[in-house]
Amino acid sequence: MKKMFYTIKEVSDLLDENESTLRFWEGEFKDLRPRRSSGGKRLYSDADIELLEKIRYLLRERKFSIEGARDHMCGKTEELDLIGRLEEVKRVLE
Repeated sequence: MKKMFYTIKEVSDLLDENESTLRFWEGEFKDLRPRRSSGGKRLYSDADIELLEKIRYLLRERKFSIEGARDHMCGKTEELDLIGRLEEVKRVLE
């Protein structure tokens, strides 16, 4: 049976990341806001875990900086890439 929420320990084991790293990422990425139990423990939903997987991929696999990963997730880097490509096309056409 699938769980609705996972503890930070379970998510840490799943992603092979330290619990302290997950807490740090929570402070750096505004969309990452796990629910809290009445005792204050973090409870991660499937959506939170998907977001953490994306953050982990950008930071560990793609070697983005924290700021770069934040920008990428907000779509800012895609806009900058598009502007750069359009400027290059403009130069070629001129």
